[in-house]
Amino acid sequence: MFCGKCGTKNEDNVEFCTNCGARLNKATSKRATAVSVTSQNDKNRKVGMIAVAVAAVVVIILGVVLFGGRSYKATVEKFVDAQFDANAEAIFDLMPEKLIDYALEQDGYDSDDLDDLIDDANETLQDQLDSLDSYLGEGWKISYEILDTEDIKGDDLDDIKDAYEDADVKVSAAKDVEIEITVKADETESSNSLDVSLIKVGRSWYLDVMSMGNLF
Repeated sequence: MFCGKCGTKNEDNVEFCTNCGARLNKATSKRATAVSVTSQNDKNRKVGMIAVAVAAVVVIILGVVLFGGRSYKATVEKFVDAQFDANAEAIFDLMPEKLIDYALEQDGYDSDDLDDLIDDANETLQDQLDSLDSYLGEGWKISYEILDTEDIKGDDLDDIKDAYEDADVKVSAAKDVEIEITVKADETESSNSLDVSLIKVGRSWYLDVMSMGNLF
C-alpha cells in the first residue's frame, strides 16, 4: 500500500511507513494511490500534447517540402499585377534565374547590367500606363479571369525542353493559360484576351519567355 503522507509504496502488512514513519491504513493508501494515478495521468497528458505538437510541425514541414513552390495561378496573378504596376523587377522574378544569367551572357551583358535593363523595362511599362491614363483618365481599374488552360504534351513539350536546355533550365511541364483582362473606367469598359505561356521548373511555375517573346 502507499503512504498517505509521503506517497511511498510499502508492503501490505506493514503498519508504519518505512520512509516517514506515518501510520498506514486502507483509507490513506487509497488516497495515496489516487494521487499517484492522477500524477501519472497528468504526465501522460503532457507527453501526449507534446507529441501532437511535434506531429503538427512535421506535417507543416512535409507540406512545404512536398507541395511548396509557386502555382501556375499565382504566377499568372503576379504577372498581371506587375504589368499594371510597371514593376519589371517582379516580372524578372517570374523567370528562372539560370535563364536570366544565360540571356545576359548571350547578349554580352553581366549581372551588373541587370539593374539598368530593369530600369529600361520599367520605363517602357510606365509609358504604356501613361497612355492608358491619357485615354481613360485617372482612376481606371483592371481585373482578370482565367478562361482556359491547356497542358503542353508530347513533341511540343519536348521542343520547349530543348529550347531551355542550353540555359541548363530543366523544364518538367508546360502550360498555356488564356486569360481575359478587363479595364474599367468611369464610362468605359473593355476586355481583351491574352495567352500566358508557362513552364514548370522544380516545384514552381515560371513565364515561358521563349514562347511569349517580348514581355515589355
